[in-house]
Amino acid sequence: NGKEAAVKKLILGIAFAALPLFIGLPMEAQDLQQKLAAAKQSAAANQKALRLYAWMEKTEISLKGEVKSTKVDSCKYGPDGKVQKTPIVEPPPPQKKRGLRGKVVAKKTGEMKEEMEAAVALIQQYVPPSPDLMQVVMNAGTASLGQAGPGFAALKFPGYVKQGDALTLTFESAVKTLHQIEVNTYLDEPANAVNLKVTMQAVPDGTSYPGLIVFSLPKSHIEVKVTKSNYQKLAQ
Repeated sequence: NGKEAAVKKLILGIAFAALPLFIGLPMEAQDLQQKLAAAKQSAAANQKALRLYAWMEKTEISLKGEVKSTKVDSCKYGPDGKVQKTPIVEPPPPQKKRGLRGKVVAKKTGEMKEEMEAAVALIQQYVPPSPDLMQVVMNAGTASLGQAGPGFAALKFPGYVKQGDALTLTFESAVKTLHQIEVNTYLDEPANAVNLKVTMQAVPDGTSYPGLIVFSLPKSHIEVKVTKSNYQKLAQ
């Protein structure tokens, strides 16, 4: 349906999160630019390594805290480099309401679909992070680097796309690998917030992947949670 199609676009939009990002200190523009350039090479190597794995992917769509749809897929990369998904648990088809109530539900569903598609399009302006946009924020002198708990540092870019938004990259201070990315933005006005949080995990050989993706529209009480797990190396 429309909601799931929007979710698929979102997952494609944050495919970068399957890749490690190395960002070091200090925060001088030239040094950061060099680190971001190096990240491209690391990203390509990590993406190549990920293609050797199969994994499970669970997608849950919630409304007002209640899970309305759950889908579980077995996933792996195909020869064309695209992810192939085999459904294991399919969500049941929605029951159609009749009469006036049915029209109200249909209208509400259409509005939700439009809002999610607009939110997904907006998020795609933030992910993958653009070195050029990060550079603009750094040149403006508003980027900041701070602690995000023991062993973690957070690099924050306020005003990344629009006034009042923020892109935050959290990474492990010691090894400088990306741990989390967070986007806080909005649609037409700040009250219509759009939030995204991607938490990275890694398999034993160090290959990283987006273990948990949470996408939410607080005003509409919509949340999409994607959990990736059980990464297993394919037989060669």
